[in-house]
Amino acid sequence: MTHTVRAAAGEFLGSAGLAAVVIGSGTAAQRLSPTDVGLQLFENAFATALGLAVLILVFATVSGSHFNPVVTLVDVALHRKKWSTAAVYLPMQILGCLVGAILANLMFAEPAVAWSTTDRADWPRLLSEVVATAGLVFLIFALARTGRSHLAAPAVGAYIGAAYFFT
Repeated sequence: MTHTVRAAAGEFLGSAGLAAVVIGSGTAAQRLSPTDVGLQLFENAFATALGLAVLILVFATVSGSHFNPVVTLVDVALHRKKWSTAAVYLPMQILGCLVGAILANLMFAEPAVAWSTTDRADWPRLLSEVVATAGLVFLIFALARTGRSHLAAPAVGAYIGAAYFFT
């Protein structure tokens, strides 16, 4: 039971931290480089890559550092984790991301909760999300299968940083 509580807390805190890093660095980039969208993307990607690597290192031994429902579901599908684990991880990941988003907004004196005004609902963006997520899942489970899980933090951070640009 203690392990389950620790793992749930790890997924919650890691997901919250990741959302805060992604959203906070995006907001900071917009404010620091208001006229250069390419520089904003680089700033956001760089901060996210580093922040994600740190979060994975911190929580890897606590929960496995999933922070993503797709990673958790694939782990269950490959019979590495039980459905009971997914039942704990998935709500914690979602709740963590919501809390992290609110935290990032408050740190930048934005309303705690606000709807985005940028329309991102189109097929090319959906495709890019599928491609990025498939690559992430492939990377994570290739490392695990070949006994190189110790490289997950820098590899996943680097991959996500790169995916900001190639997707």
